[in-house]
Parts: sequence; C-alpha cells; structure tokens
Amino acid sequence: MGKIHLQRNLCRYASQLKTMNPEAYSDLDILFFQWNADVSRVEPQDDGDIPPLAAQGPSDLAALADFLRAARGDDGRALRVLVLSDGNFSKEDIAGLAKERDRPPGLLLRTVAVGADANLSKLAEIASNGRFYLAEDIAAAVDEAAFGSDEPVIPPESANQIKFPPTSSEEDDLNA
Repeated sequence: MGKIHLQRNLCRYASQLKTMNPEAYSDLDILFFQWNADVSRVEPQDDGDIPPLAAQGPSDLAALADFLRAARGDDGRALRVLVLSDGNFSKEDIAGLAKERDRPPGLLLRTVAVGADANLSKLAEIASNGRFYLAEDIAAAVDEAAFGSDEPVIPPESANQIKFPPTSSEEDDLNA
C-alpha cells in the first residue's frame, strides 16, 4: 500500500531540517532506525538521502521497548523518539511498550500515522502524550518530539492571567 515509501519520504523530510533551519536544529541529532523483529540503524547515504527501507513482517513492539531501554543507558537523560508506524500491533505489545515508556528517566515518544489503514487509537495509546500526528503533519511531529514536553498544561484561572504580546501601537508608545 506504499507505506514503506511514505516512511522513507517522511524520513527524508526530517533529515533535511538541519540544513533548512540550522538555528533551530543545529544541536539536534536525528538518527534513523527501522524495526521489525529487531531494530537496526538506517545510515543516510553519502548524498544525505535515506536508503530504501525494507518491510519484513510485523513490527515487534517488544523489540522496540528493548531497544529503547538499551538506548537510554545510565546517563539519566530522557530519550526523545518519533515513531512512524501504521499502529497495527497487539494490545499486549502496547502494554509492554507503555511500561518502558513510563519508566524513569522519561521517554518522550511521539507517533506519526503511516498509511490509510493506520490504527490511530493504538498510535495515540503508545505516545507519551496520548496523541498522534498524521503523515502530513510531520513538521509538527518532529518539532514536538525534539522540543516538546509531556508536562501537563495548566489553564489559567481567569482571562486576567493571559499575557498577550504588545500590539504595534503599544510598542510605539513604549519606544517613545
């Protein structure tokens, strides 16, 4: 159904971010991995392009959970991960990944739905913030994975607590 080609194109987009917006992404290390029964690194080609990806059976969330556990290491840093998937995995596998996701020091995990048959509820369930992104929202998904937070947003108690940026006439008054 073309999902593997869509995943490759989404990875191509993400790999170009550092050159398109170096100020925002200069300190960001974007690494690519592919997972089925195991997880393997995908090295960009010499020209920076993403090599063809290979679909080899269903994706094993237990293998992904094991990989994430090993990737976190002992340095105490939270890990930021963006998963591109169709979400077609079992409920039992979700429970294992959720257990790893919720283990300290923290795992910020975002998901992007790939394919018309993507299981959106399962993708939301494995994401650490409970939401998913559609493929066309890859830019927002990358930004959220790189710079977002899982901290709860507390709404203001009243409109008086909302701070608005100054309007141009207010800025002129301040500069006078």
